[in-house]
Amino acid sequence: MAVPAPRPSEHAAEVAQMGRQHILMVNRAPALLDLVRVVLDEERYNVTTTNAVPLTFALIDAARPALLIIDLALAESAGWALLVRLHAEATTAAIPVIVTATDSRLLDQARRYPALFGGRSYLTVPFTVEALLRQVWALIGTADPGPHHVGTTNT
Repeated sequence: MAVPAPRPSEHAAEVAQMGRQHILMVNRAPALLDLVRVVLDEERYNVTTTNAVPLTFALIDAARPALLIIDLALAESAGWALLVRLHAEATTAAIPVIVTATDSRLLDQARRYPALFGGRSYLTVPFTVEALLRQVWALIGTADPGPHHVGTTNT
């Protein structure tokens, strides 16, 4: 279940207080939102998730995320429209984006039009934790210099 979006002013204060890099994920699948939040929180990122596309720009303005993770297949082509708007607006064009979709053909379409959608990273759902973290680290680095949890096991 997606956590209800915080009011932007409250969220911005929380982000500044924590001092961690912020990641915003927009996706229609509550279970995936929850999973990604847990994984990235363990890696010491501050994470906001939403399935409400209209809140995306308010959350970006409030939190100034270092990275966006966007579901291409949001309802009624909202994922496509969101990518176009993110790439077109001066305040968001430089924010790195990982685009996700359950259908790799959708990701192939986005790759074919980089001038429209910008240079992006892509992940086909389902993806592994390691694949997600490799892309996050490649785009924005680690959340902090401490140890990371990828590849660790409990015995």
